[in-house]
Amino acid sequence: MAVDSTVNQEAYQSEGAGNRTLDQMTNARNYNRWLFERVGAALGRRVLEIGSGTGTMTEYLLDRELVVGLEVIPEYAEEMQRRFAGNRNVRIECLDITSTSFDFAALGFDSAVSFNVFEHIPDDVGAMRQVYHALCPGGRLALLVPAHQALYGPFDELIGHQRRYGKRELSEKLRSAGFHVDRVSYSNPLGAVGWLVNVRLLRQHQLKAVRAYDSLVPLLAGAERLVRPPFGLSVVAIAHKPAA
Repeated sequence: MAVDSTVNQEAYQSEGAGNRTLDQMTNARNYNRWLFERVGAALGRRVLEIGSGTGTMTEYLLDRELVVGLEVIPEYAEEMQRRFAGNRNVRIECLDITSTSFDFAALGFDSAVSFNVFEHIPDDVGAMRQVYHALCPGGRLALLVPAHQALYGPFDELIGHQRRYGKRELSEKLRSAGFHVDRVSYSNPLGAVGWLVNVRLLRQHQLKAVRAYDSLVPLLAGAERLVRPPFGLSVVAIAHKPAA
């Protein structure tokens, strides 16, 4: 899930809190589809996925011409290689976005996507710059990260989060990396309330009622299409590399 080699990978080993959380969210099919719908229209035919985990979101990219998934945790990368062995347009690499051993530019990426990864990276702006250089001119980056530093608690630390983001902070970091920001918005306010109560106030160390929450996602997604929320569990950003 994380892409920087300095990230605490222990959280994503078999008994780690990050691995348990990833397993829980893999089965939240309505939620995962909603996440992809937030960014899918911004993605082109040749996609770089940063921090692919076990391939939950990669499944939504199988109709593309080329998908290259980066995953720094060897066990996850191996699982993905087995999972997508029959998909000739999918290539899984066990490395991070800062790697100098891989010629990203040669593959002509017109888009890049990342779900809940950059919060793990100590030098997130540096990683954004690497994505910028990997993209063709005019290429787009679609990014989803946890929102609101005020929600940061012990569970964030346990699963390897370095930070949570506000809209302004994320926009400024993307611009520092060279991107032009097309839009940035909050998403999932109900999730933010649940995180505040369970993680920040009750200091729980695992997610609760994931299945029940997932059943509500179609209603939440519909409401969010009508009204842009002023806060949320996530920040979603779409940015592009200038064409010239």
